Amino acid sequence: MKKLMMVLAAVIVLASLAACGNGGDNAVVVKTKSGNITKEDFYNELKKTNGEAVLQNLVYEKLLEKKYNVSKKAVDAKFNQVRKTFSTEAQFKQALAQNNLTEAQFRRQIKDSLMMTKAQQDGVKVNDKVLKDYYNKNKIQLTELKASHILIKSKKTAQSVLKKVKSGADFAKLAKQYSIDTGSKDKGGELGWFKQSTMVPEFSNAAMKLKVGQISPLVYSSTDGGYHIIKLEGKKDAYKDLKSSVKEAYLASKEKSQDEVIKSLIKKADVQVKDKEFKDIFDSSATTSTPTTTQQ
Repeated sequence: MKKLMMVLAAVIVLASLAACGNGGDNAVVVKTKSGNITKEDFYNELKKTNGEAVLQNLVYEKLLEKKYNVSKKAVDAKFNQVRKTFSTEAQFKQALAQNNLTEAQFRRQIKDSLMMTKAQQDGVKVNDKVLKDYYNKNKIQLTELKASHILIKSKKTAQSVLKKVKSGADFAKLAKQYSIDTGSKDKGGELGWFKQSTMVPEFSNAAMKLKVGQISPLVYSSTDGGYHIIKLEGKKDAYKDLKSSVKEAYLASKEKSQDEVIKSLIKKADVQVKDKEFKDIFDSSATTSTPTTTQQ
């Protein structure tokens, strides 16, 4: 992960160097009493350390943008969707920092990912019949649930809290007081909408059995290290309510591999590498690496 981030950062640095333009290769990037670092020095060092991966990513982006460019609005929507999964802005910025990313770099990753997805799904035919067939075969996996939960490490404490919930105590207040899930406790245990596959099996299986408004018995999860008390807030399992997500899942199931997309784009674009050091990086045997993208 961090290596990919470094590659992306290097791509952005090289792009900014090219944009500067003034002063030629001898333009000073850093000036010190011990000597200067020129643009050429900087470029050559980046070329040695990440040159092949950086060049591949620059070309991949160029090819994707030509045919599958995405709007700023689409990038903003995905950016905000990710940001809303964090309880606070500070947590979101901390996550970016931990991955050595600025917001601009993250937006660029999102754009690359959206372009790649468009390319992978290009040519897939969709109509109501195929979507309904796919829905009928995958109804359980496509069902969306909305729930709140309280995660407690001690079974004895969890039993006590469950008793309070069953007696009518405020679920959200108890979540804020007892839950060890830092991502949801401040929101009263709210998890929002999710698919079964996004949760650990013990949790999702228990949630699927509940009726809206119902409280689960204690659900132990070794993965989460404690006992869940789950309150089902909503359930969407009808085709008409899930049509957009059914389409998204169907397209994802039919998409081409990234390698297949890249090889096709390179072939059609007649890519010619002029730098002898990298002359073979886009040969059929050397195009197995994929562009730096954010997974959806």
